[in-house]
Amino acid sequence: MSKRKGAVIRTKKYERFRGVDFSTDPALVDDARSPWAPNMISDMGGMPEKRPGWRTLRTFDGRINGLFEGVFNGTIHRLVHAGTKLYRWYTDGTAPAELTGGLPDARSAAVYMSGSLWLFTGAGLYRYNGTQLSLASDGAYIPLTIISRAPSGGGVSYEAVNLLTPRQRVSFLADGQSTVYKLPYQDISSVDLVQVGGITQHSGYWVDCGAGTVTFTTAPAAPAAGAEDNVIITFSKTLPGNTDRINKCRTAVVWGVGAASDRIIATGNPDYPNYDFTSGYADGTYWPDTGYAVIGTDETAILGYRRLGEYLAVVKEDNGQDSTVFLRASTMAGDGEAVFPVKPCIAGAGAVTRFGFGNIGDEQLILTGHGICALTTNSLTAERVAQNRSYRIDPKLLSEDLSEAVSCSYDGSYLVFVGGRVYGLDGRQVRSYASRNDTSFVYECFYWENVPARCVLRAVEDGRETLWFGTADGRVCRFNTDVDGAARYNDDGAAITAVWSTRSDDDGDPMVYKTMLKNGNAVTIKPYAATGAKILFRTERDAVAWQAAETSSEDWEPLPGGAVNDAPAEIPFRCKVKNYKRLQILVRNDAVNQGFGVYAIVKHYAAGNFAKK
Repeated sequence: MSKRKGAVIRTKKYERFRGVDFSTDPALVDDARSPWAPNMISDMGGMPEKRPGWRTLRTFDGRINGLFEGVFNGTIHRLVHAGTKLYRWYTDGTAPAELTGGLPDARSAAVYMSGSLWLFTGAGLYRYNGTQLSLASDGAYIPLTIISRAPSGGGVSYEAVNLLTPRQRVSFLADGQSTVYKLPYQDISSVDLVQVGGITQHSGYWVDCGAGTVTFTTAPAAPAAGAEDNVIITFSKTLPGNTDRINKCRTAVVWGVGAASDRIIATGNPDYPNYDFTSGYADGTYWPDTGYAVIGTDETAILGYRRLGEYLAVVKEDNGQDSTVFLRASTMAGDGEAVFPVKPCIAGAGAVTRFGFGNIGDEQLILTGHGICALTTNSLTAERVAQNRSYRIDPKLLSEDLSEAVSCSYDGSYLVFVGGRVYGLDGRQVRSYASRNDTSFVYECFYWENVPARCVLRAVEDGRETLWFGTADGRVCRFNTDVDGAARYNDDGAAITAVWSTRSDDDGDPMVYKTMLKNGNAVTIKPYAATGAKILFRTERDAVAWQAAETSSEDWEPLPGGAVNDAPAEIPFRCKVKNYKRLQILVRNDAVNQGFGVYAIVKHYAAGNFAKK
């Protein structure tokens, strides 16, 4: 504070910025946060800077319903579900290769297990092994359902029926006398293979599908004492609805016993909303008909999964009364079979979309109707609870149609894409608390515009994270994190409008008029080879902000010898603002291919008369 011509001059400095805050009136936001900061993100030091732009890489015929990738023989393969077709897409300019058509024009999901990508489309489970795409049912495992069966019947149940195929195998212990071998079903569809003593029989028997029998012209010989079954019959018996149980699933996760990831758990079948199905060990073509679980009531559907230490969290919709999160454990039973018991865990934190899951570090996050919630443990009771982490962006986030949202984890953050906007939780900054009375922390947040993502893909190239998205008009786009210099700061060639605004500040007293002096005011911006800023003001009298100053790095005087100055730069704004009660300062960059970041804002003002109204 200083004096000049009898007036007391005060200084206000805004610095150590954090993120956006939509949770309260712009006049009540903390000095370190902004009530309006589109297209800004924190740098590694936590200071706000313009986000990187994005570019279109390829346009397909049909909206983008899924982006997937897997590594096969050391090479990254990317698949694109566009409209009703699936393509393998090459980033070197080679035309995409169509793998199949006839898919639903709806968002799909995929998981990677046992060297293959398994794609859940809602109308078929597909397998991509790096060479070809096929329906999982085409090469489905044929289970050996009964062993040690006598020709007349009986035997021991061995493997469960495979939901993906009508085919089964039964092994018999021949007695050397019987010629009629009775299968476990009548009205079978066909007998597909007969083997005696390990040799395929092409003749010497006839089949009665109605009776479910195979009759040999000569009785198969009995095996030697102590030998195993010596007659194996493969047959088909169509059980209505079996294949649809898996083919109609829309989402999945890879899980297993202990730390293993050797089974797929799938859900999303609209006919079985609260069911999920578990594949066989390391085999996405085998789905035992006994490998299902009924999770809670059928009033709410299972929408996704999250790993919680030794458990798998099964997350459902919220109907306001039932449990929404269940915990699945894993163990090996005495007979060597994997067992996955389930118990209810949390009520009131239901998911709103199958595509709203992610994490920051080891904290698992869910997009719910109450904001972004973390599945965590109460420090006092050790009970599992859901805690809100998105408090500062919830008013705007929750006004969106979250059923259409998609999310991903990227670069230490959790991003929600919806309506062409992005709402982010910044896991790289220091956590804070929404109020003094809160015992649970919230993340700092950021907000972007003009990102028309319908689906997203977080990928890794050369050890670095990359971010891709597909649009409703058929474009596959990529954020420019792989582009160096100022060329990264455009959205498909268009300018990115980035703003950092202060709160609507009454300088500690709303009933005193203040005047910002013409001198002594400046914005400190981050150094870039190409940058600039526009300075705007808004008082309580203004409907919109008005521009006071503009500058660009092109206007700055270069250093001797053409050296690059990497020091922050001050942009003075020589503008007097008279008789305001509240003043908001906005720093904006809307130029193509310009970086932009804000370190601090300082103003000098003098207090005047008391306000009368």
